[in-house]
Amino acid sequence: MRPEEVFDPLLQQERTSLAWERTAFAGLVVGLFTTRLGATMHLALGAIGIAVVCVSAGLLVWAGRHYDDLHVTLRAGESPVHPAAAMAVGIGATVVTGLATVLMIAAAFSDG
Repeated sequence: MRPEEVFDPLLQQERTSLAWERTAFAGLVVGLFTTRLGATMHLALGAIGIAVVCVSAGLLVWAGRHYDDLHVTLRAGESPVHPAAAMAVGIGATVVTGLATVLMIAAAFSDG
């Protein structure tokens, strides 16, 4: 059950949750575009696109569940900060974005 009263008047956890949801939706769009492009250019590109869609869908589900868990943690007086998780997500997102960029550039310049 979500609480009816606002825990933080500045709505920090709501803004964070919305940012994760926007990131997930952007990943879904990029993954679908990559899958569509891979269907006409190269099978590996399509497989990467499908993987991005799956990861982004998982992120969207996680964001909703994490939002509910965050309220429980904050009301218990505990810190919701997980630096290792934030670092892992940042590194993962950077690596996947870099790989996707390199593959898209290679696909654009290939004779396919």
